[in-house]
Amino acid sequence: MNGDLLYEEYLRPGTAGYAVISAFYFRYADALSRLGLSNIDDVVHEVFLSLSSADLENVRNPSHYLLRAVKLHCWTLLDKALRVKRTMTSADEADELPGDPGHPAEMEGTDLLAHINLFKAGLGAKEREVLNLLIDDTERSAIAAAMALNMNTLDTTIRRLRLKLAEHLRRLGYSEKTLERFL
Repeated sequence: MNGDLLYEEYLRPGTAGYAVISAFYFRYADALSRLGLSNIDDVVHEVFLSLSSADLENVRNPSHYLLRAVKLHCWTLLDKALRVKRTMTSADEADELPGDPGHPAEMEGTDLLAHINLFKAGLGAKEREVLNLLIDDTERSAIAAAMALNMNTLDTTIRRLRLKLAEHLRRLGYSEKTLERFL
């Protein structure tokens, strides 16, 4: 496809392709900056370079094809940025000690605790009390005695709380490996 035509019809500000790129850029700007894509024009240029060599002679609906290709290329850029982040993080972690403030493991624990506290706010009083006692490493028998519950009822409550918490964290984007300790 002709480069001028591609730019004028799909990548110029005000076109559908530009709208897709700008929405994507503003959502993932911090991740894309790791690739040196500091503004939206850099992303448009990357997409333009990849699409300018596309052969559209045998494509039934070129407009649809190009818009879909713009979206896919944006996701490819994000994937590259995340791989760069993982590489940078693993190199940085070699220099840090786990007890250092700001260490990724400590930050993850802090974030997880914040999400658990938000989860607790949505629970009923009894469920919240059970969860607080579990977090404090209280024995099940002591929890049952303190709350005047049958052990079977307490076990059912604990199982349901674990499943609710795992689902809550799954919706927030935590990995299955992180959730294993709650199931």
